[in-house]
Amino acid sequence: MLLGRSFLAAWLIACFSIAAGQTYPSLKKALTCGTFISLLDGSLKSQMVSFAIPVAAVLPWSDSFLQEYKSGFLKAAFPRTNRRLYVEGKVFSVMASGFLVWIFAISTILLVNFVIFYPMEIKGSFPKEQFLELLMKALRMGLIGSILSTFGGICGTLWNSAYMAYGIPFVSYYFGIILHDRYFKDQIWFYPVEWILADGNWGTDKAGLWLFLLLFLLVLMGIFGGVLNGKVEEI
Repeated sequence: MLLGRSFLAAWLIACFSIAAGQTYPSLKKALTCGTFISLLDGSLKSQMVSFAIPVAAVLPWSDSFLQEYKSGFLKAAFPRTNRRLYVEGKVFSVMASGFLVWIFAISTILLVNFVIFYPMEIKGSFPKEQFLELLMKALRMGLIGSILSTFGGICGTLWNSAYMAYGIPFVSYYFGIILHDRYFKDQIWFYPVEWILADGNWGTDKAGLWLFLLLFLLVLMGIFGGVLNGKVEEI
């Protein structure tokens, strides 16, 4: 999965969206301390990144079961392996693909920003709190990527179509944004942008949001495992 062209393409899409979403400062004067972090932090709030999240999350591996199923690989593999282990591995790898693509992309742009902008900043103490806040946003984006990639795997397997694996998570993601922006502005639990920014009242240390995202992911992983079990029993 990590060495495939789909993962590389998704990583490039994610990196491009983050880089394009940054508001670059003037280089004619010294930059404030922590600029390399604040640039990336501001980009994670941009529409460019919001548009790319579902695309990059489902592209690497959400349709992998379909590829193996349609190619006949599973018929040759199952006599030599355990179906339960295959299902568990597939659920985990699909979940991990959406998480890793965004973690790798954010880490890449952070490193690039550090190399380019940090030497231009005014000398001062390292902005630990700012970095920690960025880290929390990055982890939440990784969880959102995992949710979308797993949801894509469910849709692709149910409808036996890679187009469904790619399309339905994208449409559902933007449907949540449209519902919030137009009709339910006070409801933040189905608003994907809020899952990243965590501007609402989610309790101490945003514990409510973390619990919501983790439970959402675990439920989807359970559903995906059940759907896959039904498919592999037919082989």
